[in-house]
Amino acid sequence: MTIVATACTLQAGLLAGCATFDNGFHERAVREQAVIEQPLDYAPSSKEVLLNKAQHYKNNRDYANALINIVRAGQAEGDERLDESINKFRNNLIENLNARALYEGAVVEAGRGADASLEYMLFYTDGELIYPAFNVPVTFKVRRGEARLTEKSFTNSAGIARCDVMHVSRLEGGGLVIRASVCLHIEDDVFNIEKLERDFRLYHRSLREKSISFVVLEQYNDREIENSVSGKRIEQFFIQSEFSVLQGMTETDDAQFFSAWDGDASSLAVYGKALGSGLVAFTHIQSLPSSKVSEDFFFATSTISLSMVDLSTGRLVFESVVEDVKGAGNTEEKAGARAIMEATDRFIEQLHVQVSELH
Repeated sequence: MTIVATACTLQAGLLAGCATFDNGFHERAVREQAVIEQPLDYAPSSKEVLLNKAQHYKNNRDYANALINIVRAGQAEGDERLDESINKFRNNLIENLNARALYEGAVVEAGRGADASLEYMLFYTDGELIYPAFNVPVTFKVRRGEARLTEKSFTNSAGIARCDVMHVSRLEGGGLVIRASVCLHIEDDVFNIEKLERDFRLYHRSLREKSISFVVLEQYNDREIENSVSGKRIEQFFIQSEFSVLQGMTETDDAQFFSAWDGDASSLAVYGKALGSGLVAFTHIQSLPSSKVSEDFFFATSTISLSMVDLSTGRLVFESVVEDVKGAGNTEEKAGARAIMEATDRFIEQLHVQVSELH
């Protein structure tokens, strides 16, 4: 059994870079006990005194101080004949310590924090009994992705250390991996017990796993179009891209539409009740006449905007826009139709790139 000295950093900040379940863990009876947490004992002493202190702390179920003192005993000057006893005690202590990651398969999103704390439980097994290991220093570091989190914690009287993920800056490989470790600061070294490392794996839920309904408002010169061909083309693109698209609607009430677009909770609730999907893609298609070149030649411009909202949170999860795409025709209406067609082609080309980057 080895304890590895590492250069762990224990300061809060942004990290780049974890807890797995221990398959050997079985539910057993937990011995209830009155726990009086003790300060960590780093007082200098000889090998013999440190070994005796480690034994005393272990007998009193204070595994944090037992660990610290037995590691320090291995480093201390003194009678080398004690080294075998020290190694045996240390190996036995670590062999009976175990850890477990307590968390549901959490879902995370870039730009947000995790909804619940990660919990790392450390315990000592003695036959069929389990004793919580309290007051043990635990560090949490990001192993994959980037996030701001609680980097240092101590196990409580139940043997649990908690880590809050305050903000996720970047996901990698569809998720975030955070590692919990028992790191002991002893003089100028930090000792990491590899056996007790656990990885928390938090995953990003793909938008493709959520149902989407499209609400389309198409306007030509501020006049609502009841049958939006452009809206159907955009909706069809998402279907072909393997999104779960439910029956949507064409909107003619622009006040209701733009109120929901701006995030009004009551307006979003109206669409949520009517559509029953997890996401709503508000799609605004607009064409305006821009100029008249001659009696039979006109220009128009078109803008298409899509704003996808998660109805459970009211948060914007995806957006895309193309602006001021020109079209020409021998009437204002034909120029407007041409502008919308050109804008739709460009919008779908843009979606090909954007959607390919979505997890």
